[in-house]
Formats: sequence, structure tokens, C-alpha cells
Amino acid sequence: MYYISIREKGVFTINKFIPINSLFVLLTFSGLSAQELASLEHDISSGLYNSTVQVDSDTYAIAHQGQGQDGWIETFTVSADGTSITEVARLEYDTQKSKWSSLVQVDSDTYALAYGNNNGAQICALTISADGSTITLAQTLLHDSDASQEVKNSIVKVDSDTYALAYAGNGEDGFITTFTISADGSTITEVASLEHDTQHGDWNSLIQVDSDTYALAYAGDDADGYIATFTISSDGATITEVASLEHDTDTGKYNSLIQVDSDTYALAYAGTDNDGYITTFTISSDGATITEVASLEHDTDNGTWNSLVQVDSDTYALTYAGTDNDGYITTFTISADGSTITEVASFEHDASNGEGNSIVQVDADTYVLG
Repeated sequence: MYYISIREKGVFTINKFIPINSLFVLLTFSGLSAQELASLEHDISSGLYNSTVQVDSDTYAIAHQGQGQDGWIETFTVSADGTSITEVARLEYDTQKSKWSSLVQVDSDTYALAYGNNNGAQICALTISADGSTITLAQTLLHDSDASQEVKNSIVKVDSDTYALAYAGNGEDGFITTFTISADGSTITEVASLEHDTQHGDWNSLIQVDSDTYALAYAGDDADGYIATFTISSDGATITEVASLEHDTDTGKYNSLIQVDSDTYALAYAGTDNDGYITTFTISSDGATITEVASLEHDTDNGTWNSLVQVDSDTYALTYAGTDNDGYITTFTISADGSTITEVASFEHDASNGEGNSIVQVDADTYVLG
């Protein structure tokens, strides 16, 4: 069962909770209150491993594991006033299994999706019309048959046709692999691959630091918490590890890494005993230095399934599974230099379960949480 709620600046106004299996909900922040505008139960069977992207001004696509643990992608339109959500089309892109989806836009109507199934680590290209009425599977590439379905993907765009994927490969070792994907999605070509951690490399969260530098938060040897930086050429041909920092010598799982300012980054993760932490770092533009700045243990019981999003210049919202695996949303203020992390408010929005979180920004004051 999944529930949805929202909040702004740590003040929570809850209009309604709807128990569901897979829900697409539009929410808005206004001043110091929050309002649920609409909700749609789009899959009555399952709604795990969600990854959502905006297609055009009022159309959204969500990839997830649905009925039979198969891979599904669906499109929705959201009215301008946010009061209605309409499912437009759906496609079963994998009839075997799909786990740990990571979806990114290629061009105006093409999208790349990394996921794991029984065969290993896969990446596929899909075309989606601007109005969401047509979804077509253009190509699928099994790029690592030695990987398990527990690949814990994180894919980012490098340039117009090049993409970098962090995932757990053979033996759950850490890999970064680059691909070129044609504008129409008809070809997916592996370019280069780097096994950056020969012990372990899962719970990946990969983001861009500058034009050719990327930062990866992951669980390394013994599930310890690591931040590593890499340079990746624009054509994807070279991948070079620059620096690595073991920031937690006990545990570093369920990572969600985001940028705070030009050289400051915030990481939500599950640390010792799966407690919830937010830690800030400075990372130089060339990736050569990674420095931990501050850390806050915000939940002393549990802090898994993290999804962190920026609300405004110094406010951040974290969705996660807290005590008893219940669903929590907590807000924080983080200074631009990362030196202070302050919890503002926390709300238990689901007293039953709060796994598989994915919160994304729709516009300046509207957010979706699955």
C-alpha cells in the first residue's frame, strides 16, 4: 500500500490519504501549507522502482515494476490547474521483470531506461509522443549478462547522444559504463566501461559536477559509504576515476545525492543500523578534492529508501522509510556552504509502509511523490 502527502517549509497540511498500489499524485506548495490537488491509482497490482520524467508542459511518463513484476511505462496528462490527472497510454516494455528503473530524456521524444531483469543489466530506448498518446519500444540492449537483477542503476546524460550509467555488475562490483543512443532510439551502443570498485558498488546515485566531472555516492566494500569522482569525455570514450572518499566506515546505503550550490552537495543515506543521515560535501569542479563538511543523524531508528529534492534556495524535502518502515517526509534547511543542516519538521505520512520513494519537482511549487 502506498500513500501520498506533501509539505512546504516544514508545515504540513494534509487534505487526504488514499491507500493504493501504484499512485500518481499532483501536489502543490503554497506559502506554508500544502494541498493535494488530484490522485490517480494507475496500477492496482504493483508500483515499485518508480522513475518519472516530464515529457512536455502537461505530460509525464513513469517507468515502474507492475503486474507480474514486469516492466511498464505509462504516460499521464495533468491539467494546467492541477486538478485532474489522466492516464493516456501504457506499454509493457519487459515481459519478464524490471527492477531499479532509472529513466532519462534523450531528445524531445526519446528516452533511455536502465533496469535489471533475470538476464542481467539492460538499457532500452523508448519513443514517447509529446502528448503521451504513443509509447514505442525502439531498442533494447543487454549490456551486462553477468549482473544480477539487483543492479541499482543511476543514469545521467553526458552530451546530446552520450549517457553514463552507474550500476552494480558481476559480484555486485561497481561499474560505470557509457553508451551512445541515437536521437530516434534505434541504436544503443556501449562505448566504454570502468570497474571502479572490485569489492562492491551498489545503491548508486550519480550526478554531474561540471562539463566532464561526475560524482557518485554508493555503498562500497562491506557496504561502507563512499563518494567518488570521475571525468567522462563528451563522447564517452574515456572514464577516469579522480578521487574517492570513504565518508562512512560502517554503512552507506539507499543513497540520494543532490547539488546544493556550485561546489556543495547533500547526500541522504542509511548509515549505521540503517539510521537516517544527511551529510554535506564540497567537491571541486575538477573532482580532485572531496571534503565532508557536516553531518546530521536525523532518524536514529531507520532511514532507508531515500529520495531528496530541493524546495527552495536553502530548503530540502526528504522522503524515506523510517521507524517500522513507515513513510516519512522531513524538511531541512542546508546553508549554501553546507556547514549547517537543520531539521525543520517531520511527518509520518504512512503508518504502514513507506518504501520505494521517488519525489520529483513538477514546477516551482508542485511536487509528485510515489
